[in-house]
Amino acid sequence: MGNSSWYVDIYNWSLEKRFANVIAATVVPYRAYKTKDTNIAVGGCNDKLYGILCRKLGKPGWITDERFVTNALRVKHREVLDAMVEAELQLRTTQEWLEIFEGSGMPYAAVNDIQGTINHEHVLARNMIEEVDHPACGKVKLINHPVKYSRVEPKIRSPPPLLGEHTDEVLRELLGYDEREISEMREQKTVA
Repeated sequence: MGNSSWYVDIYNWSLEKRFANVIAATVVPYRAYKTKDTNIAVGGCNDKLYGILCRKLGKPGWITDERFVTNALRVKHREVLDAMVEAELQLRTTQEWLEIFEGSGMPYAAVNDIQGTINHEHVLARNMIEEVDHPACGKVKLINHPVKYSRVEPKIRSPPPLLGEHTDEVLRELLGYDEREISEMREQKTVA
């Protein structure tokens, strides 16, 4: 995880719904939690990382709490520990936690929504969002090519097509239909 986006919460679904089936069954704590302002994912997924998390949360006593001294016990007491971790994380903002966890060696990341993702400094630095002119929509932001090369930078060549914009071209050049056949398909409303 590190200091990067873990996933994009597209629809602002509740974390309980979003993670109901993907919470790690064999390690605790290892999921996204609410903070004072948004959400953060943390991975105290072994004894060493759990210890780091406890110290960074200001709760070193949790390391020796008999309910949590091994991962198997943490899994057994998941609901209690998850509630305790989330209660502590809700005392600060996600940005404050990112700064506290920085350099700790524990996996962690902000959970970004769409705006947080497209405006993230790393996304901007890598030119991952490109604005293009669309004939029907005006200026639109698109996700740029994810792979960057040292000598050539791939670019978006054209905006997304309008519905049916390339129908004739596909039918003619890729599927081998002639103009008469394409005209018949239009008359029969087989294509738009």
